[in-house]
Amino acid sequence: MSFIRAKEIPPGSGNWYDYEVETVHEGGKVIQKHIRYIGKSSRSGLRSAPSGGMINTPTPVRATKPTRIHKMKTPAKLIASAMGMYYGGMSLDAIQQQFKQDHELDMSESNYWNWVERFTKEAVKRCKGFKPKVGDTWVADETYMKLGGRTVYFWDIIDSKTNYLLASYVSFTRGARDARMLMRLARVRAGKYPRVVVTDKLASYISGVGDEYATYTEHRQGGPFKYKVSGESTAEIERFHRTLEQRTKVFQKYDDIDTIKLLTDGWLINYNFFKQNEGCGNIPPAQAMSEVVPLKDWNDVVIPKGTPDMDYKVSLYRRRSVSGKYPVYDASLEPVEKASQESA
Repeated sequence: MSFIRAKEIPPGSGNWYDYEVETVHEGGKVIQKHIRYIGKSSRSGLRSAPSGGMINTPTPVRATKPTRIHKMKTPAKLIASAMGMYYGGMSLDAIQQQFKQDHELDMSESNYWNWVERFTKEAVKRCKGFKPKVGDTWVADETYMKLGGRTVYFWDIIDSKTNYLLASYVSFTRGARDARMLMRLARVRAGKYPRVVVTDKLASYISGVGDEYATYTEHRQGGPFKYKVSGESTAEIERFHRTLEQRTKVFQKYDDIDTIKLLTDGWLINYNFFKQNEGCGNIPPAQAMSEVVPLKDWNDVVIPKGTPDMDYKVSLYRRRSVSGKYPVYDASLEPVEKASQESA
């Protein structure tokens, strides 16, 4: 038997979230097993229990119609779910089968691709003005893939302090110009020069870093997986590279550079704003570093026309119940007027 339960996170915050749970019997005990997270609760009549749990007073819940986008039959939340699946590494045909199974929607792959293309562009537009508050040591590296019979290089540069992915650049070559473009994109996004850039021993970085950063930045070359940064190994770039398998799955069907560049931008946004990051306390890097973020999830991108475009004020709470080397946080996001980011 499954049912919907609301939970206050963190206790005493007034923020309630709905979960689907199932009652199971194990060893003579009755246990509530978590099935899936649904979203922020809209129910009233909830109050905190002394233990930090919740007491649900019987208040009727009004059924609401699914929010739909103008001229689109599919509810906005389902489209947002498909976007999250795609940038999480699921292929379009896998999403197609999942939606057919869970929602009895029988649509072609082209429908799902149209969603990806349309709302990736919207996400890029919404995050364009965001200025990350990053540290002074950046780590760069490059990988490659075979796409459509050609070798495509992906250049990435990440901030060592915040794990924020400053820039990703796509090219068919591996020269100094490509390295310089990566450095330029990162500098423009951060709004400053780094004090140190760590790269591997690829010769292209010597000219790329030198031409773009000149004497503002110290260039350290070595194995980025072994190089020491602020007394610690660059574990953040190792964790980052483990996530590249998801990016490979997203890109593997496409061989035109414009599509690959678009998806690279979308993947960067998903990584920085939506994806949990172990090095940031299991919250996205943008939430960990900033007081205000433009988006909290793909639902904010897939919004019906006429819905106010809001930013979100971030409040962090450390989970005391989780012990270990790295702290774990909960992020509470409160909608605020768009103009507040400019004055923050």
